[in-house]
Amino acid sequence: MRLRVALAAAALLAVIAGCGGSAATPAPSAASSLPPASTAPASVAPPTVTPSVAPSPAAAAGTTYTVKKGDTLWGLARKFKVTVQAIQDANPSLKDPNKLSIGQKLVIPKP
Repeated sequence: MRLRVALAAAALLAVIAGCGGSAATPAPSAASSLPPASTAPASVAPPTVTPSVAPSPAAAAGTTYTVKKGDTLWGLARKFKVTVQAIQDANPSLKDPNKLSIGQKLVIPKP
């Protein structure tokens, strides 16, 4: 039995030797002779932070006013010391500046 094991081991070693390599180390390839590639880029730019939510018009532009009976944009502009155009610009959803509704919320920009 020992003779069979010894012959099998000798045959295996002969096959490995005939392939040009050894059992412990594989034959070198073109890729293994190159230096390892760098995984990090040469320079890294700092991250850019962009806000995903714009501030509310009231927070950015001034105060919120609730329209009362008899209010007009001209009267509100005089009261808050701003122009009618500034109130219109702060309220892009205002379709007709001549038609205000009681209870309507308007953003009044800072003077």
